[in-house]
This record gives sequence, structure tokens and C-alpha cells, in this order.
Amino acid sequence: MTHFDNVTKTFGSLKYMKEDRASFLRDFMTKHEVENVLELGFFQGKSSAYFAAIMEDRGFGHLTTIDMRYAVKRKPSINEVLEKLGLSHRVDPIYAHRSYLWELGKMLQQTPRPQFDLCYLDGGHTWDVTGYGFVLVDMLLKPGGWIIFDDLEWTVSKSLRGKPISESPWKRYSQDEQDAKGVRMVWEMIVPHLGYVNKFEEPSFAWGIAQKPDRK
Repeated sequence: MTHFDNVTKTFGSLKYMKEDRASFLRDFMTKHEVENVLELGFFQGKSSAYFAAIMEDRGFGHLTTIDMRYAVKRKPSINEVLEKLGLSHRVDPIYAHRSYLWELGKMLQQTPRPQFDLCYLDGGHTWDVTGYGFVLVDMLLKPGGWIIFDDLEWTVSKSLRGKPISESPWKRYSQDEQDAKGVRMVWEMIVPHLGYVNKFEEPSFAWGIAQKPDRK
């Protein structure tokens, strides 16, 4: 059994990454010779496990993944998932105190600066967090590197799912911001502004995929 298939067998019911999306990532990473991946938002680590499994099956690659510090309390946690699958050596989980934006800022201060072939952006989702996050990611992507935006159609309003806004951390948002598709706004305005190429969508996944220009 491949490590990829073992993720499905062992944690198939875990949120959020589904096997069809992971299969797409496997093909994409193989086609574009992706080795070093940055993931923003890991929840319990299922997507991270798929990334690590793809790398383990190929025999190379490393994942750096960031989520909030309270993610360590989820059951199972990313560390428990990776340990059970024997994939911990492929992944560096980072637990952010407040925001992945600060962790990206610290990466930018490192010498040598980390450089990634691919970023899978699945955290924040609002216009401000996604927009600034993308600008920072752009500085960490290699020329010719790729970014995948998850949840192009996400809105605060949809995320409430009938819950009273008064009981939500989103209550400070105006109605128009609650209804806005923040990730799609970044996809349609900032991605072209930074000159990204080979831009396309995977509608069945609500993904936007684009390549950083190769300015070598």
C-alpha cells in the first residue's frame, strides 16, 4: 500500500481534504516537480498528511505548515495524525500565536530566506488576511512557483450557517464585508496585479491556481 492510500484508509473520514483533491495535488506536484511546500491552515493535519504522503511515495520533499496554537488541542492533532502514519519527518508544523501573517514575517527575516515551490493557502479567507498573506507568500515563492487558493466562494455569511451574528467573532464586520468573497477578490485583483501567469480555476474544488512569473 502506498503512503497516499494509507492516509485515505486511516483518516478518510477526517476533515477537510478529500481524496479527489489530494489526487489532483499529487498529479500537479509530479508534473511541476514540486519539492518544498508551504501550507497555510492545517486544522487536524489531513491535508498535511496527504502532502507528506505524496512526498514520501516519491522519496523527496518537505512541508512547512501553519495554523493557530489551539490546533494542538484538536483530537486527533496534526502531530498524532502524522505520527500514526509515519510521516512526521516530512512536515514542520508551526503554531501561530495570533496569525500566520506574523509567522510569514519571521520567515522573511531568516537568512537564508525559505523558498517554496508551492503554497496551498487555506486560512484566513477574508480580504485583508488573504490579500496581505498572498503578498508575503509571493516573497517566499521561488520564481516559477505556484499558489493554490482554496475557498474562492467563501463568505462570512455562509460560514455563520444560521448562527446569530451577535455570538460570532464576525460581528464587527459590516454586512457588505460579510457577504463578500474575500479570497476571490484577491484572486481577481491582486493576483493579476502581481503579474501571475497560467492562471486557472478548478470549479469543482473552488480553487484558484496561478504561477509566479519566472524572472530569472
